[in-house]
This record gives sequence, C-alpha cells and structure tokens, in this order.
Amino acid sequence: MISAGKTHQFLGDVLPSDFRAEIFRLVDAAWLRVKLPRSKRLEPRITGLLQHSVIAEQESLYGHTAPFFILEDTKRRDPKTGKEIDRSDLEFHLLAHRIRAQRAYFVFESKRLNISYGGAPDSNASEYVGDGGMGCLLSGSYNAISDYSGMLAYVMDGNVTEAKHAVERHIVRKSEELRIRGEAKIHPSEFVPKRSPHGETHHLNDAEEFKIFHIFLSVSS
Repeated sequence: MISAGKTHQFLGDVLPSDFRAEIFRLVDAAWLRVKLPRSKRLEPRITGLLQHSVIAEQESLYGHTAPFFILEDTKRRDPKTGKEIDRSDLEFHLLAHRIRAQRAYFVFESKRLNISYGGAPDSNASEYVGDGGMGCLLSGSYNAISDYSGMLAYVMDGNVTEAKHAVERHIVRKSEELRIRGEAKIHPSEFVPKRSPHGETHHLNDAEEFKIFHIFLSVSS
C-alpha cells in the first residue's frame, strides 16, 4: 500500500522533544496556501482557513505519520458548573505522546493588525497586547492547558514592519502589566529563521521566565 505524502526529516529515528520550530515552519508554509476573499477577512474566518491549510500542509509533508492534531476555536468549561471559562483560537496537540488531560502542546491567540476602516489603518496593537491577546496567554488558565503559547498577527495591509513596531510600542507602555523581563521588545528567537519578522517576548510568571511567541502573517491585497 502506498501512503500519501513522504517521510519527513523531522520524523527521523528519534522524535525531538521540542516541536516549536516545526510548528512555526508549518504555519509559515500553510499561510502561503491561504486565500482570503475580502468577505472572509474577519479574524475567526482567517483562523479557520489557516487551520484547514495547516492540516493540508502537514498531510502533504508527513502523510499518515503527521505529528499534530490541530484544533480551532476550542472552548474550555468549568468542570463543576459547565460555564465557559476560556477559548483558544488555534491549538497543536502531539499525537506521538500521551498527554494527561488532553493538554495542548502549543496554543495560539490571533489578532488582526493594521485594519482599514475606509481611512488610515487602525494598528489594533492595544487589543493585541491587551487582556484578549497577550494578556490572556499570561493568565493562569492558559498556562494550565498548554506547554507553550504565542500570538498570530494577521497584518491586514501587509506592512509587517510597521505592525511589529506598533506592537512593540504598546508592549513598552504595558510592560508592567505584561510582567516583562528585560527589554520590552520582540526579541529574535532561536526557533524561527534568521531575518524572519517573528520573535518572542520575555515575561515573569510565578518568578520563572515565560515566553510568548509572535508570528506575523502578511495579508496580501
């Protein structure tokens, strides 16, 4: 029997213990597949299309040995009351490991940046760094559901450089609330290619360093 896809170098004799670089490469490659009609440029629709694209991309790479199970718009509820307590935008689960309580390996929150409303674009950077963006990744509930977390930035006008600068300006303004450790900026990351716009911010969480990763995805006109 011939299986679709091919064996990827990633799936060698021994699976790596750290999957972050592979997740970021997969998201970048999948983003190239995403086509966004103007009627589908709301954040949840973009994330839904990205999820489908990531699934297709990993199947083309790995075939039946795909390492991740990918969920979109996942709700979590209080086990006693059934009340929704949080909701993540995109999750990567590892199929090759037994994870207690179905804990995710990586959770993404997504926000649009540089949104045009008929005039000058709104950076939306305050929302990105706020309670519904970076802030929720620093909350105790999110730390309990995944090993790692990051932000997906959909740059609606394609100007990634300006979008990133706007986010950094707001990180400086909210550095105390974000519990920034060291310089308030998006640092280069060892898990993304050199010269990539992506990066990481450093935070303190219960006296330990905590990283939030930032993936900037340009929306073409």
